[in-house]
Amino acid sequence: MTNLTMAATARTPEIRLDPSAGKLVLNGESYPEDANGFYQPVMDAVAAYLAPPETHLMVEIKLIYFNSSSARALVELCDLLDARAADGANVHITWFCDDDDDITREFAEDLAIDLENLQITIAKLSTHE
Repeated sequence: MTNLTMAATARTPEIRLDPSAGKLVLNGESYPEDANGFYQPVMDAVAAYLAPPETHLMVEIKLIYFNSSSARALVELCDLLDARAADGANVHITWFCDDDDDITREFAEDLAIDLENLQITIAKLSTHE
């Protein structure tokens, strides 16, 4: 499997999937015109990477803003990760939130409650990242 790298734009986050490191990073802002279209390559790459049940993936989400269509796409991504974890993959999400961002924190907390097979850790977003 090859790396997936999508550079950040004014409306989309940087996405990096590094299979050799077992790491997926989403970093920036997410409000693309077509969230489903933007996130589909990420979904496809993650699904392919996690196809063998013994794989592991560390996910870092550092989104300082995302709109409602991006939120739906993120839920779908997390549902995929949860399903793969149910099949035996070792998946862990660290969701970085600004101290003042209650909306993002609550969104991550709700996901952590809803997803049964993977762990979500909510961490402080450093202003130096």
